[in-house]
Amino acid sequence: MREKLPICKFEEEIVKVVRENPVVVIIGEIGSGKSTQLSQILDRHGYTDRGAIAVTQPRRVAAVSVSREQDLFL
Repeated sequence: MREKLPICKFEEEIVKVVRENPVVVIIGEIGSGKSTQLSQILDRHGYTDRGAIAVTQPRRVAAVSVSREQDLFL
C-alpha cells in the first residue's frame, strides 16, 4: 500500500534534496503521504543515525499521533 502513495515515487529526489540543503520544505496534497512516509523515508536513509527527525503538524495532537505511529515519539 505504501508504494501507492504519491510521495513514494519521489523518495530518491527527496533524499538528494535533503542531503544538499540545510532546510527543506515539502508541500503536497492531502493524502500524498507527507506525514506518514517522510519520516520513514529519512529513517531508511540513515537520518535517524545522525540526529532526530522532527514531525510538525498544525495541531499538537496530530504531531504526537503521527510520531507515535512511526515509533519516533521520544
